[in-house]
Amino acid sequence: MGMGIMANTPRVSRKGMLAIVAVFGILLSVFSMTAPTVRATEAKSAGHAADVGAMAWSPGVSPLYTAKESALPHLTTDERNRIINNCQTGFLCVAAGEGNGLHTVFKLYYCGERTLSNFLGYGAIVNNQPGVSQVGLAGQDKKYTYCDVDIRGMRVYWDPIWYLDPC
Repeated sequence: MGMGIMANTPRVSRKGMLAIVAVFGILLSVFSMTAPTVRATEAKSAGHAADVGAMAWSPGVSPLYTAKESALPHLTTDERNRIINNCQTGFLCVAAGEGNGLHTVFKLYYCGERTLSNFLGYGAIVNNQPGVSQVGLAGQDKKYTYCDVDIRGMRVYWDPIWYLDPC
């Protein structure tokens, strides 16, 4: 016996099916475009408004004592390397990506816990603080691990890191 249409079975026209497929495609593209933005602004943003586009975010350090410390955003890889490899004496230099091929470098001078926001993926730390060899890194639980870091630097995977203590 061949396949037949049973009574009371709803039928969808070809135009109706195309409309359903089109709506599904639009929803799928919207969700895939917003996923990086959601990742960059989730709980790790710690209350800071993120300047994010579909694929970019702005890393932040709080507090940042601007009288002596600085944040240098939107750097190319060459600019980032030049700044971090020439970290001034007395400073801890920290590099984080922005998700779009650019980087932000923070020059930190003072000791004390810092909250990191939008530090995602890989970055680097260079320590040029005379007499200070260890830098504290902690996750959301604030359990610090102290790492020996010197002027040669250290590569860091930032995703699990929420807090930093420069000295």
